[in-house]
Amino acid sequence: MVSACAAGSTAVALAVTLSGCGVGTLQPDPTATARLDRDNGQIILPLDEYLSSESTETTMTLARLAILRSCLEPKGHNGVKPPSRDDRTELEDRRYGLWLPERARTHGFGLPGPPSPAVEMPTPPGGWSDEDDPAFNAAYDECVPEVMDQMEAVSSPMTTMGSSSAVPLMLQASVKAKESPEWATARDDWSRCLTDAGLTPVGEDDGWTSREALALPAPESPKGRTDTAKREEIRIAVIEAECNEQTNLTQRLGDIEAGYQAALIKGNEAALAEEKRITAERLDAARAYLAEHQ
Repeated sequence: MVSACAAGSTAVALAVTLSGCGVGTLQPDPTATARLDRDNGQIILPLDEYLSSESTETTMTLARLAILRSCLEPKGHNGVKPPSRDDRTELEDRRYGLWLPERARTHGFGLPGPPSPAVEMPTPPGGWSDEDDPAFNAAYDECVPEVMDQMEAVSSPMTTMGSSSAVPLMLQASVKAKESPEWATARDDWSRCLTDAGLTPVGEDDGWTSREALALPAPESPKGRTDTAKREEIRIAVIEAECNEQTNLTQRLGDIEAGYQAALIKGNEAALAEEKRITAERLDAARAYLAEHQ
């Protein structure tokens, strides 16, 4: 609802100026590599530097809602409930399948829980506004145009444009990476490892897992909650993660994508850097507003 801020002319211009740099003949940068953060389960590629993080977007959302609330409260409404603040890391990155055997041995295909509980904003007297309340919606429709400029001033280009300028470049790099012979070789090595371990790798269009994993009962189902089912889930998950590690799959595929991303950055660095600058500037503005008004 609040994220539907109109796009600013600067953000639109950035999107228009992004260039594929002759993607059909794009040559990867052989010096670029992926950074694997095993502690947090993250695969970090060159273009990630230009993406707005989840933490950044949460801070900006809180600022936009606080700005909107400054208009709604005089009209008798508290606004919608803000998202919680927490110190949780991003969800484990599994774009190339399970790759952390130590986690698989404990959680199977599940994800570790957050290290600390989320911090909720105190509920105001009278509670948060009901989004189905016609009176609230009428007040909201009046307020949004009044505070739109203020909300845009604390919004990243990812919000005002609906995406980051880095995203289409990431997609282009992914396409080129998957077309490379090195990618096919890495997949063959991984598939052979799974087969030797008694699993059946899925087809190329179905990701990086096994047919046995896809056949497991849903964890929340009666069958999935049994000890036998959990042991089988962990057995399959460990095999998949160990094959990923033994063939160095995640590092190899990450390096291939990193090479193409780095090559695309070179042709679009000015636009990407400007968007990064705008995001940092608006994050500072969001933090300043929250410090003063909360």
